[in-house]
Amino acid sequence: MGLRVRNFSHVCISVSDAERSLAFYRDGLGLEVIFDIDLAGPGMESATGEPGAHGRMIGLRVPGPGGVTVELLAFGHTRAADPGARPPTGYTNISLSVDDLDAAYEALECGGIRPLQRPFEVGGVRMFFVADPDGTAIEIIAFPDGATTSAEHNGA
Repeated sequence: MGLRVRNFSHVCISVSDAERSLAFYRDGLGLEVIFDIDLAGPGMESATGEPGAHGRMIGLRVPGPGGVTVELLAFGHTRAADPGARPPTGYTNISLSVDDLDAAYEALECGGIRPLQRPFEVGGVRMFFVADPDGTAIEIIAFPDGATTSAEHNGA
């Protein structure tokens, strides 16, 4: 059957300085802040593969109809020096939302796509990652209460 994507959720960009990047995207490019949250705990550790992982995520919406959400992720811990680790700054992933995360996980596995980890929760949202053939991360995410994007989930 394959994965049933419900909606495009967001693009995530890892940044070295949250305030500097916020000023650039908000003030320079005119994106609207729709949420600003601290992240920590087992979900962040699952997402990064690093004990003690924590950070700050700022969601911004591109103005206009159907505005795409850009999430800025500033890590508050030292990233692993492993050359196979994701880069400390820059594009990290696209995110696709689904209705049923467990069914999506199973569908991908049955289709021969191996998820990078079991589903986990960060900030009340469940997710897992897969990699495309070139290793680019793709987040598969399920929001509570019927939301299909990070903007909807955060009340924007």
